Amino acid sequence: MKVVVVDYGLGNLHSVVKALTHVGADVCVSEDPAIVRTAERLVLPGVGAFADGMRGLRERKLVEALLEMATTER
Repeated sequence: MKVVVVDYGLGNLHSVVKALTHVGADVCVSEDPAIVRTAERLVLPGVGAFADGMRGLRERKLVEALLEMATTER
């Protein structure tokens, strides 16, 4: 299974990638909206500072891609 971990400038990406790899996922870390749109599965690493997280998503133009993925059946 191809899993894209969304890099929006926050979150502990290394730990997330390590955990997903440990359970057998094919993991890719990306901030590219085109890659996000084609993912089989997405992981948006958690962060305690939500405003900072949203800022990172907007700066990387990822909000629209994430909304598309959330409303598409896969």
